[in-house]
Amino acid sequence: MVKNVIGVEESASYDNYLDVESRREDRYRSSLDNFFDEPVEVPLVHGIPKNNVEVKDYVRLIKVNMKNIEDHLQFCNAIGHVIPYRQNEMYFPVESNNSLFSDDVTQITDIDIELIRPHGRVLHEKTDNESALDVEEDENFLGEKEWMAHWQNMPLFEQNYNKPYKFVMVKVRTDADLEKFAEVTQLNITDKTKYAWYPALAKSNNLVKRWIGEKTVPSYPMYIISKGRHETMHTSRTFAMMQLHHYIIIEPQDHDRYVEALEKFKINPYATLVVAPFSNHGDGPGRARNYAWDHSIALGAERHWVFDDNIKDFYRLHLNSRYRVMTGAIFNAMEDFVDRFTNIMIAGPQYFFFCADSQKYPPYVLNTRIYSALLIKNDCKHRWRGRYNEDTDLSLRVLKDGDATIQFNAFLQGKMGTQLLKGGNTEEFYHKEGDTDTTAWREGRMNASGTINKSKMLVDMHPDVATLVWKYGRWHHFVDYSQYRKIKLIPKEGVTVPKGTNNYGMSYVDDYDISQLQ
Repeated sequence: MVKNVIGVEESASYDNYLDVESRREDRYRSSLDNFFDEPVEVPLVHGIPKNNVEVKDYVRLIKVNMKNIEDHLQFCNAIGHVIPYRQNEMYFPVESNNSLFSDDVTQITDIDIELIRPHGRVLHEKTDNESALDVEEDENFLGEKEWMAHWQNMPLFEQNYNKPYKFVMVKVRTDADLEKFAEVTQLNITDKTKYAWYPALAKSNNLVKRWIGEKTVPSYPMYIISKGRHETMHTSRTFAMMQLHHYIIIEPQDHDRYVEALEKFKINPYATLVVAPFSNHGDGPGRARNYAWDHSIALGAERHWVFDDNIKDFYRLHLNSRYRVMTGAIFNAMEDFVDRFTNIMIAGPQYFFFCADSQKYPPYVLNTRIYSALLIKNDCKHRWRGRYNEDTDLSLRVLKDGDATIQFNAFLQGKMGTQLLKGGNTEEFYHKEGDTDTTAWREGRMNASGTINKSKMLVDMHPDVATLVWKYGRWHHFVDYSQYRKIKLIPKEGVTVPKGTNNYGMSYVDDYDISQLQ
């Protein structure tokens, strides 16, 4: 544990993008569209945009998947209703209690399989059941030959469609009906259940399924930006289990508590505290990220890693399974891949929850935003700015220059959700901002409107590609990255990449001893 060994100073003042003059000057890139009017306030009804308020005649929507026609038939018998193969939506119960005909409805038993058989259908081909998400995934594969050509001497990656035979969207009418639905289907329905398999899948203990390997040393320094989270230190503890040395950028007032935390969590051998020359500035984490950038340059590095402090695990996606990784080999693989090209400014792993086991993905996606775990080229001419959404802003400025970003699907990060952990931005400004009248949306630790300003700022920075939207119970930004798909990777001259597979020493085990976990 070393306190700021090389005495690095900040290379420049930090632009939090709240100052009007700096917005107008836009000194980072002259061709960025300047947008000075504040986003129009959207009228809210109980925290939801007024125009989006939907009157529903059901309390829950649950997607039920079935593996085969036998499961389909069993589900029909369980709920007492024939669901033809082509029908993908239904109410439960079928008739409302308010229906004039509800007294005439009786439960059907012993349903004939011929009533649900998909006559004339070829089941292994794509069907009418496909969602819009499938179309988006196909777009990732428009350049399949290109990414296959580039994914050489990399870990083996196979990911295929693992579609259900059939699904049905069940609209459950009332809370009482929800209890009845859980009873007749014997499914464990909780407040968070949005989809389920019927019959319920046997649980697999993925905790003991791991990718392991020898200790590795990434080529570039790794930094965690942390503030007020000495009690958790998720990312640092994860790195310690992977035996990865890393720096933690902290502020002076937190030093003593982090010293104690390193001892408490037994991560002293792997973590070095770097105390930044500032504190409680209220500009968000970008300033500390810039300081990590300065620190890595002082070390003579060509790139550096920078991570949020709330990443609990890293994963490898392969053969339709996401298993935890206990080796730093995945970082070596990502480093080697980006170093083959001249124009990759930012790269990093995708979020765990954005790659479903059942979907088909390429090992990487070109030219999109990189979040929370970033490998940055140090000669990139842009630096972090803005109080919020600084990772999206940095990615967009890189793409607008015609340079590339790489988001790896083969390697995933188990990032915790926004505002779910104390400290960091959650307490510093997310919970203090937003619509104070939306108390109904503040249950637990979530301030549903607390992220509205971060989304507004991004729209202000990039109005040509960003819009403000409400989904998943809070404000979000939507960015259209389609215009950047034409940016191609530029291989370095003289670099010869061996053909075939390189698993970087990783091997799969299904009996990992979890007693050694912290």
